[in-house]
Amino acid sequence: MNKRNKNRIRFYSLIFFTFCLVFGKTFIYQVKEKNRLNSKIQTLTERKEKLDAEITEAKDNLKKVDSEEFIKKVAREKLRMIEKDEVVVKYKDND
Repeated sequence: MNKRNKNRIRFYSLIFFTFCLVFGKTFIYQVKEKNRLNSKIQTLTERKEKLDAEITEAKDNLKKVDSEEFIKKVAREKLRMIEKDEVVVKYKDND
């Protein structure tokens, strides 16, 4: 082989390794980005499922809002109301 062919082989080898380096780096970036996006999709899917459950619960509560049982429950919990024949007992803290 003469010197000209050796230089040509070195040049093409350099170009080949440069392309391998660039494409390898791009491939690794794409794999990392894909994993990041899949993780984000998983997180958003879990959040969506949680919000769907909350929506279902809210719809169920909305259906119950006119029932006497629901009204009594809210009056007891939120307004601390009692019925006529009930007695409230409070304990004094010794702290």
